[in-house]
Amino acid sequence: MQPSLKRFLNQLCGEFSNQQQALDNPPFFAHIYIRYCPIEHLQPGTILINQSYAIDPTTPYRLRVIKAEKLESGIIKLWNHKFREPNRFASATFDRLQRQEISESDLTCLDQCHYQVTESDDGYHGKLEEGSRCIVHRDGRDTILVSTFHLQGDALSTLDRGYDLETSERRWGAIAGEYCFKKSISWIADWN
Repeated sequence: MQPSLKRFLNQLCGEFSNQQQALDNPPFFAHIYIRYCPIEHLQPGTILINQSYAIDPTTPYRLRVIKAEKLESGIIKLWNHKFREPNRFASATFDRLQRQEISESDLTCLDQCHYQVTESDDGYHGKLEEGSRCIVHRDGRDTILVSTFHLQGDALSTLDRGYDLETSERRWGAIAGEYCFKKSISWIADWN
């Protein structure tokens, strides 16, 4: 694995929380945990992502796997995957044995939902690939996802919003701006 890719993944892997933001502004920001956990027995650069509300951290509302690849252009591409049976792996970020049961056959690639990450002086900036039409079904309707993130040191900010397919009206997502997370636990990957 290229050193620059490994540096990004080591900075990303860990547990993040927006507790302070949620305490400062509870009407607009729920307290959320995001866990980026390496899956070391799969392709190098494979990470399990678990997003959950702090009131029920063992029940994720989003469970995904990304596979990171450094492109010739220098951009890091994050291939986004969902689980065929997400409930089977809901506790995998807490349970190493359950994590070791994840296989390639458990995953389905999410077309049009891959990210591109660039490195700059102020950290890493990620967004959905240009021209993507990542469809998210939420509140009974399909929406197009617009998603960005910024990772700098132990700070992670994210902004996810869903827009109506017909009218382009915002249907869900942060009203008051980005979610701001701080890393509380770090995990170093040991990919061969």
